[in-house]
Amino acid sequence: MRALRLSALLAFVAAVGLPLSVTAESPILHRVVVAGQAAPGGGAFERFSIEALPVVAPVNSRGQVAFFATLLRSRASEGFFLATGTRIDTIAAEGDRAPEGGTFSGFGRHPVPALNEAGNVAFAAAVSGGKTVEGIFATTGRRLRAVAVVGSAAPSIASGTFANLDAPALNDRGDVAFLATVRRGRESVEAIYLSSGATLSKVVAQGDPAPAGGTFAGFGVPALNDSGALAFAAVVEGRAVPGGVFVAKGGRTRMLVGAGDESPIGGIFAKFSERVALNSAGAVAFTSLLKDAPVAQAVFVVEGGRPRKVVALGDGAPGGGVFSHFGLWPALSADGAVAFTASVDGGGPPAGVFVATPTRIERLVGIGDGLAAGGRLASFGLYPIATISVAGDVTFATAPTATGEGVEGIFYSSRSKTR
Repeated sequence: MRALRLSALLAFVAAVGLPLSVTAESPILHRVVVAGQAAPGGGAFERFSIEALPVVAPVNSRGQVAFFATLLRSRASEGFFLATGTRIDTIAAEGDRAPEGGTFSGFGRHPVPALNEAGNVAFAAAVSGGKTVEGIFATTGRRLRAVAVVGSAAPSIASGTFANLDAPALNDRGDVAFLATVRRGRESVEAIYLSSGATLSKVVAQGDPAPAGGTFAGFGVPALNDSGALAFAAVVEGRAVPGGVFVAKGGRTRMLVGAGDESPIGGIFAKFSERVALNSAGAVAFTSLLKDAPVAQAVFVVEGGRPRKVVALGDGAPGGGVFSHFGLWPALSADGAVAFTASVDGGGPPAGVFVATPTRIERLVGIGDGLAAGGRLASFGLYPIATISVAGDVTFATAPTATGEGVEGIFYSSRSKTR
């Protein structure tokens, strides 16, 4: 996954902490899917990740969950699926016909789907036997369409053609943003593109001027809201800030926060997570490595142009102990609640999924808690990730331990009492 290859420049594992009060109340947990469960079209679900890549299973306010899975004893070895209550439908599977010819030949290189409130899904896939070898695809109702394909012209980059496509983001208008590698002669250029209606346009590309000086050199995964605004982390070259978090809309790109800016808890921002979160109000959540600050890492939200601390390393955790390590990326609801995974030292479960609001922090589930599939949660896997819907409900993945204890699956945490 190309976004994860940027981790040497942008991503890191952060630690989290506490706003004002904590609670260890247990919300309602629902099983979305587990390994061994029957899959649509025959066979059974095997795994929900590829190698060491994190499991990202977005959820909408209707409780629908999109996810990637590998399959056993099926005509296909892998695919993307949509769970609605107890029903699971196939979005696209290996061997299915691709919209512009050929068949889908793999999804494991880009196993992260995007989901909107209508239940539409966007994803990247490899294609064989057609006019392209890879593309970004999206559903609109029951129709599957190609958003962009490798080999086609890359708008606004002279003589450029798409060479690699990854990391789609999807909003409720059906717009799709994605990362692209564009081949231009013997050189390659990284860029972010936006598909809106019938228009495919470049948002920003490597070598473009950055708002605070210098030029863009690399990009994290884009986040997209319903107004068409895009948020992303980026590396910058030249005599300027070496990186930051940016928002682009209507042809204008601005920097929300840059490396070297003062943080609200002291010290300065040093590095930023390669994936940020963006909601409909324009708030942006991210993790940051800090320098000359009381703590080394924290999670922040920028609202109204100002960053505020959400949680920081060393803050107290619900049920006791302090936060000691942080999952890869934060997630953000419509009302500004931030979901994250973290490890805890000194008390309570050693790791869990948490949601922070401006006034409290809540543990949704922790190691050792009971699961809807039976048994207890043994591990979140190598790269724990939590996603959150606009309404504030959360998904997370579990995995067996190195010695085989625990179940592999995707679960839904309803912070309301119904699904």
